[in-house]
Amino acid sequence: MSTVSIATDIYPTDQFRVPTVMCIGTQDRTSQMKGVDADTIINQHLGCTTHPIISSIITDQNEITQFSSTLSFQFDSVDQSSINSVKISFLCNVDDVQEVKIFLDSITDKNCHVILDLITDQWNNEVLQAIYGSILSFLSVLTITYDIATGLLASDQQSMEDTAHLLLKLGPQVVVIQDKNQQRWMAFTNNNELLKKHCYLLPGNIDISNDGAFSAAIAASLAHNHHSLLSTILNVHMYWLVEQSLRSSFLHILPLTFTQELWSFVNDIYAETLKLPFLNKMLDSTLNERIYDYYIVQDYLFFLDRGRMLNGLINQCSNEEAHRYFTMQLDKNDKWALTLLSDNNLPPHDEKTTAKMPACEQYTKFLLALTSCNDHLVWIKGLIALLPCTLLYFKVGDWMIASGVQPTVKRYADFVDYYRDQARRDRLIYFLDLTNRVVNDCSHEQKNELKLLFRQVCEYEYAFWDESYRYGMSKAEK
Repeated sequence: MSTVSIATDIYPTDQFRVPTVMCIGTQDRTSQMKGVDADTIINQHLGCTTHPIISSIITDQNEITQFSSTLSFQFDSVDQSSINSVKISFLCNVDDVQEVKIFLDSITDKNCHVILDLITDQWNNEVLQAIYGSILSFLSVLTITYDIATGLLASDQQSMEDTAHLLLKLGPQVVVIQDKNQQRWMAFTNNNELLKKHCYLLPGNIDISNDGAFSAAIAASLAHNHHSLLSTILNVHMYWLVEQSLRSSFLHILPLTFTQELWSFVNDIYAETLKLPFLNKMLDSTLNERIYDYYIVQDYLFFLDRGRMLNGLINQCSNEEAHRYFTMQLDKNDKWALTLLSDNNLPPHDEKTTAKMPACEQYTKFLLALTSCNDHLVWIKGLIALLPCTLLYFKVGDWMIASGVQPTVKRYADFVDYYRDQARRDRLIYFLDLTNRVVNDCSHEQKNELKLLFRQVCEYEYAFWDESYRYGMSKAEK
């Protein structure tokens, strides 16, 4: 039995793994092009999702107020393993600085890059001094103006170079600083491997001082972990404009696809799915086979209704390529339903007399209802609703393969081996590509509706496995 090495960490090769940038800062209600909202847009263009941590709100009246949830509460909800870089753009008070320090201390073993943006004039001296004494040692990159730097160091007699080197001694690996005359920006490092220099002059046409886009783009690039910190800083001028970044042969970063957005929207459901007894017991071969039999029967009933759904989509689909895909899926679905029971040595079951568990009943009713609504997007919604049954299963299959555990029960081993097949993986990649293309013309509101639909179907998939175990166990005990 062959084994396959699954590279689940590489973006965009497997099309699923998406780096996450934690953005700590302000939610600016005066403009979506400022604060954490602006960071989110940059992250999306540079192929990353955003975990926002809101320190304060800028109200419609341009006043800064404390956010309703404390930073400690927001940090407690973070899955630390999912964070690939951290960007800090604004902290409201000294208590916030201490909360950030506690969080950064908790992720020191994660090799997570931390970028602090001290360019905005919103910072007050008390908060800056708290940062000076607590956060600088955690930083990969510090971006700062000369005026703020001299205030931080309580000295205005130093040259730009001396100021940068004093800051480097406090912990940052790289300091990007503006000169006294606000004419140029330079990156300083203590590492002699940087072209045997300690500084690097940024292109003269770059104005970093307007907003946090510069540091946000660095954080997004570092989250991908394609290049070392030094290489990133040497090419830092490529990040200033998102459009320029996307054209860069150095970065090799693609914008987030819609299916990647979908997947990042259900990370929590996927994480809970991997904890289900049904899957874990199947993997270690301790799952009662009568429970698995019950699952197969429910799957058979599901596929019968899935076929009816596909028929409805074929009748309503206005897209030629999607129509062909639905037709191909219907043919495979019918063949699967025809042999599923016999392949598992189970007798025929009459759907009229075989009870569906609640999860199966609700799932199939939901799918069939999609095809009965009067909606010109029904076939796109159909694609999205069909995706979890393929994508979620493949992700579970990858997880099983990556575990290195090979079930000793043949049926369970066959389940795992199904996901080793490259041809099936290629069909999934085509499905993802088709989905990404057909949603291009959808509005922002329509895409949000599709995300909610995808999440709901993933919840049905979770419930299907969960109830298969619980209801199947009650059957097995009789």
